[in-house]
Amino acid sequence: MIENNENKDLLTIHFIGIGGIGLSAIAKLCLHNGYNVQGSDIKNSDILQSLENMGIKVFVGHNSDNINANIGKVVYSSAVKNKNPEFIKAKDLNIPIYSRAQMLAEVMQKKKSICISGTHGKTSCTSMTSWILSYDKIKPTTLIGGIDYSFNSNLQIGDGNWMVVEADESDKTFLSLPSDISLVTNIDDDHMENYGTMKNVERSFLNFANNIKEGGYFLYFRDNPISSKVFSHSKSPNTISYGTDKRSDVIIKNIEKLPFGHKFDLSGFINGKKYNLNLRINVPGVYNVWNSTAAVVIGLLNGIAEEKIIYQLAKYKGVYRRFSSIIEKSGIRYFDDYAHHPTEINQLLKSAKEEAENRVITIFQPHRYSRTLSLYDSFCNSFKYTDRLGILPIYAAGEEYKNIFDYWKFAEDIKKKSNTDTHFLSKREISKFLKNITKEGDIVLFVGAGDINEISKAICKEI
Repeated sequence: MIENNENKDLLTIHFIGIGGIGLSAIAKLCLHNGYNVQGSDIKNSDILQSLENMGIKVFVGHNSDNINANIGKVVYSSAVKNKNPEFIKAKDLNIPIYSRAQMLAEVMQKKKSICISGTHGKTSCTSMTSWILSYDKIKPTTLIGGIDYSFNSNLQIGDGNWMVVEADESDKTFLSLPSDISLVTNIDDDHMENYGTMKNVERSFLNFANNIKEGGYFLYFRDNPISSKVFSHSKSPNTISYGTDKRSDVIIKNIEKLPFGHKFDLSGFINGKKYNLNLRINVPGVYNVWNSTAAVVIGLLNGIAEEKIIYQLAKYKGVYRRFSSIIEKSGIRYFDDYAHHPTEINQLLKSAKEEAENRVITIFQPHRYSRTLSLYDSFCNSFKYTDRLGILPIYAAGEEYKNIFDYWKFAEDIKKKSNTDTHFLSKREISKFLKNITKEGDIVLFVGAGDINEISKAICKEI
């Protein structure tokens, strides 16, 4: 723990993997709180540049020389292994070493906290919750796993006594976070390299639900069948379910599709008070109706007036790499999205199909060999809503893979199962592929969690 009597001017915190979306937010918050902050990452990036512009010393590449006895604490991202030279040097010098989650839990100690987790949608839901809470008497400090368009950062510094935190379930570290209000958007079969079985996934989410401070609240999306099953065993006395399921405490109904958005109604009881709200959200995807409902309920729990919630939700701008527009040229619209799980891809493409005047054309970069192989059949069935599909080589994300992955078979299996025209492409073939097939009214989607956002920027500059 950083004790209150520590001299912040003398304490330097070094972050290994500081360019990561989660760790960089914590580093910025520590800088704001008066600590000397430095860090390293394997390669340069926009995030590293922004940190350097803030006055944080950054190193490109991991090197033991970056660690010295003047450092008071080392914090590492979940991607960093214990063979990392900076990790080893810190251990040799007996410098206290904290995981990302341990450091996050520490900075959360002095505030009330809202922890938002789930396999899909937690970034958008965290962003929406922060947006609704920020324009009333409450302005929370928010740490988010993406770049929020409203404050153009993954960190918002608030002057209120609340923190809104995206709670990452991928490595089970969300179980260590203190929480007054917890939310699970959904549960699905992801990160099985860490969990092994769905039973372990379900057990961890149930533990997360039960890990709320006394008097706190737990929210979950009842339409998700796994969540509905798991949280029937929740010990939290203040549990609120939401969804289109009529058994939900807060019911979503009358969903109406709009251009790049939806209208919908909410009705139900919260803390014994009856609510009936008519809402509008101007970001695409029916899944954002679900995410925004959770944010609205949290706003109501915090006493924000209904008219303010309605007004703010209609002004919500979204998160970078969530159906994000890149460029429109010759009547063709190009978008970027972080979707990397079959469920996310299917929902994204369905939404794109509803928005497109003509066809949906998708360039997909699979993320991790382990995920692609464990969810192989699901991936093959997840592209039914795209008319043309280009599959790129897998973004390994540090995984070592000795066998040869058969991309041509993968493309053929997708073609059969999703009934869509599918091709395996190298990065250099993307521009030609798109130029040959795109027509006015098409939507082109670049999809994946690797470096496809950098690829898409380069491609769109050539168009």
